[in-house]
Amino acid sequence: MITLSSVLSTKGRYSPKAVESHILEFWRVNKIYEEVRKNNCSDDKPLFRFLEGPPTANGFMHVGHARGRTFKDIMLRYMRMKGFCVWDQGGWDTQGLPVELEVEKILKFKSKKDIENYGIDKFIKECQKLVDYYIKHWREASERLGLWLDYDNAYETRNIKYIESVWSFLKAMWERNYLYEDLRVVPVCPRCETALSSHEVALGYKTIKDPSLYFKIPLIDETNTYLIAWTTTPWTIISNEALAVHPSERYIKMKIGNEYWIIAEKRLQSFVNEVKIKEFEIIEAFPGSSLFNRKYLHPLDDEVPEHKNHEPINHRILIAEWVSMDEGTGIVHIAPAHGPEDFELCKKYGVKLFKCIQKNGIFSSEAGKYSGKWFKDVNNEVINDLKQKNLVVNIGEIEHEYPHCWRCETPLMFYADKQWFIRIDPIKDSMIIENQKVVWYPDWAGKRFEDWIKNARDWCISRERYWGTPLPIWTCKKCGYRVAIGSIDELHKYSSALIHDVHRPWIDSIVFRCPRCGDDMIREPYVVDVWLDSGMAHTASLNQLNLIEKMKQLFPYDWITEAIDQTRGWFYTLLFTSTALYSSTPYKAVLCQGHVLDKYGKKMSKSRGNVIWAYDFMERNGADVLRLYLVSKAAPWDNINFDPDEIGEIKSVLDILWNSINFADTYMELDKWNALSINRDLEYLQPIDYWLIYELNNLVKNVSQAIEANELHRAVRDIFNFIVELLSHRYITVIRPRVWLEEEAIEKRAAYATLYISLSSVIKLLAPFAPFITEYLYQYFVKKYSPQSIIKKSIHLESWPHIPENLLNEEFWKVVKILFSISEEILSIRAKNNIKRRWPLKKAIIKLKN
Repeated sequence: MITLSSVLSTKGRYSPKAVESHILEFWRVNKIYEEVRKNNCSDDKPLFRFLEGPPTANGFMHVGHARGRTFKDIMLRYMRMKGFCVWDQGGWDTQGLPVELEVEKILKFKSKKDIENYGIDKFIKECQKLVDYYIKHWREASERLGLWLDYDNAYETRNIKYIESVWSFLKAMWERNYLYEDLRVVPVCPRCETALSSHEVALGYKTIKDPSLYFKIPLIDETNTYLIAWTTTPWTIISNEALAVHPSERYIKMKIGNEYWIIAEKRLQSFVNEVKIKEFEIIEAFPGSSLFNRKYLHPLDDEVPEHKNHEPINHRILIAEWVSMDEGTGIVHIAPAHGPEDFELCKKYGVKLFKCIQKNGIFSSEAGKYSGKWFKDVNNEVINDLKQKNLVVNIGEIEHEYPHCWRCETPLMFYADKQWFIRIDPIKDSMIIENQKVVWYPDWAGKRFEDWIKNARDWCISRERYWGTPLPIWTCKKCGYRVAIGSIDELHKYSSALIHDVHRPWIDSIVFRCPRCGDDMIREPYVVDVWLDSGMAHTASLNQLNLIEKMKQLFPYDWITEAIDQTRGWFYTLLFTSTALYSSTPYKAVLCQGHVLDKYGKKMSKSRGNVIWAYDFMERNGADVLRLYLVSKAAPWDNINFDPDEIGEIKSVLDILWNSINFADTYMELDKWNALSINRDLEYLQPIDYWLIYELNNLVKNVSQAIEANELHRAVRDIFNFIVELLSHRYITVIRPRVWLEEEAIEKRAAYATLYISLSSVIKLLAPFAPFITEYLYQYFVKKYSPQSIIKKSIHLESWPHIPENLLNEEFWKVVKILFSISEEILSIRAKNNIKRRWPLKKAIIKLKN
């Protein structure tokens, strides 16, 4: 074992970098983490089950990541000190669009076509290399941060055993008829050329400005009569096939000059105000149902000649209860290829689908004059074409939330496409019930999550991409028979092919005979949603280690934590898969994390140039300082503005702790004091000593309660207050004359005993939050003055501090509290009278109330 006693000292100034360099080497050489795991996981220790939310291996760790990883480390270190055997398996999210897009950037690719030309096999190998590179970085950065996890046995979502668990889940869904293929309108990223799920869409909303267009649509059977519709997506008018009105709402025909316009009565006032109509006459009112099946002339039939072929089924008015009276005109323009409600309504009434746009967002030849153009780029062209026909009522601008790709930030389009889905209705009620068993921090996050579950739709799991878990469905080319594969062994029953990798393109080459007709069965050419990968971590992480039998011990997990937006991501997919498989929540408690913004409250991003990389910051300022800043600034679930200029405040607190240790060490060493005589010395405690020990006991209780309530910020602030105000500013200030005594005074030795208990306890309390400086001070100070029989190899092998009852004297505590309150009052009076703190005071009169 390497000891640090020969190189450690608090005589100089506190240097985070020097301290942490020593401690990292000490932990590494002496295998301290391994010893902690071994020591804490004897058979009689209770289990604390933690499930790691896997970071995506596609970039470097920034300070936002560091905050969440610090929360994890604090809780795990605390539970170890409380005597728990902690299940702390690490994990890496290694597949999907996040990785693919990073590789595309490196290779300077612009589209899927570039990948196909390059070769899928070569592209997948580049994805593997990128993941290897970033896992190495993340492990180094996490260890530099002081996050102790079992990295050697970390799960990786690309692992073949892990993927088998995902396959097993999908096979179970297939057998229950929950997994199905269907034509639906789904959100599509035209840059990535793939469908996305509703929870992915929820992660990517941005506030943008779009056109706000009111336009006229001519009725065929009435001269100069127009239906007035409103849209913020003029490009969808190209695919318009119907209009919708509310059957039971009243509509009015109004005369404007020589024209007649039809809108909903409830929208009249808002409409005339917005488009600034001063003179109009209401001609008649009628129910929306009376408009049903009336025909209109498509406003772009000249520009898109294909519309002339859509008669007589299309271009008519339909009725729908969902038509809103809160915005627009009460007449909704319907493009069944681009709206889920539009699609279902047209399906109900037999209106044909017109899809004249490709998955890459480029209009096809069927779009007439708009052919070859990107969907967002034709908005102004559509508006100008309508103007030429005198069909524009008003054009304005609206600022609203619009969905963008959660990975590449491209505006999404809703697009009718065949995809694979998992039904939610069979398990939705169970998910709600299971969620109610979970303890959420904060409480409102659980309520928000329940609302999300209630409104969740079937999960679109198919992705037309390359680097991911392949969808394990094989379809017969001839008879359409389908087989769902749940494992490699099962696949071997159908195919004798050597399976060395289940990723594309190798899995695509596995073709086998149809058990029904004998023709070839080919795999459906999709990978699955990357959120399904991490959503199976409750099971797949163990299957990867061949420890699936440990599920009985570990499931459900005691505690997980990730960012608040994971209510629509990982928290959701974990609960979905677990409820579907086991009818149980996979977790008991969830801590939601707020986001780390820059000092101006802006989101950190590489494009803005305001990202603060965690590793670089730690090398300059130290990991402990970073950890304490991230934790103390706000409640875990609140956003924080990261201001590097504030870091000095944290450093100054650690300086005070360092100097307090140095003060105690200087005089204890001078008088050759050590804890062998502590029991005798404690018999001579003075009131001020009892006061500090009583405050220390309160601190132990308060910090314990705060951590267990996930109020980690409160725990750190309480420790800081004890170090700065109670220990340094009050106690050490008061006892200085006692330690200056040259003779062997009992009150001096009592002060040393008090300092020893307080300092050794407070660094143990601080250890989960600042593992480096506390290890250093433990190795130097606590080991120096403690009997060897009670010393551990590391502070992280110590138990949580406990203050003996016989040292607690409430009466002395109350008396000293009163004395300090009097002192504070006198200081306040001095300040009001401009008498400096150090200026001698001749007399102070204390007037008692009673």
